[in-house]
Amino acid sequence: MSDSPLHFIRTGIHTHLALPAPSLCALVPQLNAYFGDYKWLRIGWGDYHYYGNERQTKLMGLRALLLPTSSVIALLGIDDLQKDLAENAVLYSIAINDTMMASLALFVSRYFKFDSSNQLTRVRERANGEQFFKSRGIYTIANTCNNWTSYGLRTAGLNLNPLLNIFPGQVERSVRKNGYLPLER
Repeated sequence: MSDSPLHFIRTGIHTHLALPAPSLCALVPQLNAYFGDYKWLRIGWGDYHYYGNERQTKLMGLRALLLPTSSVIALLGIDDLQKDLAENAVLYSIAINDTMMASLALFVSRYFKFDSSNQLTRVRERANGEQFFKSRGIYTIANTCNNWTSYGLRTAGLNLNPLLNIFPGQVERSVRKNGYLPLER
C-alpha cells in the first residue's frame, strides 16, 4: 500500500483520523516531545472522564452523553498503519491534496488546549502509548467523538453531514458514500 495523506479508522464504538505526524507536529511543536519519531498520528476526541480511562463505567458513559462535559484529544503514534492498529480496526485510505491536509491539520490543532506556559496538559496515558491531552470543545450527545471525526473528514473535502453522524457506523457509511472502501489488512 502506498501511504495516503489521510486515513479514517473505526475501532468499535470510536472513530479516528490518522494524519502524517509531521503535518500536525509542525502546527503543534509541543507534540514533538511525545510523537516526533512516528510516521503517523491516530487522532480521536472525546469526553474528558470517559475517553481513554482505564475503567469506563456505564455511569461515566451516561454522564458523558447526557451532561455537557469537557473533552480530551487522544493521539497514538504509529509507524505502520497496516500492522500497528488493533485487530478490530477498519482502515480506509483517503486521497486528499496538500491544501486539504493543511486545512485538516489546522482543524485538529485548534482543539489542543494550552496552559499559561503554552504547554499541553497530558491527562492520561494508556499502556499502548496513547496519550490524552486537555482539549477545547464540549462533549455532548449532540457533539460526540463521531461528529468530531466527521467534521474533520468534511474539512478534508468529503461530502457528509457531521450532525447526522452520531454513531461510528454512520461515519463509516459516509466515508463509503464518498467512494472509499476499507483496506485489506
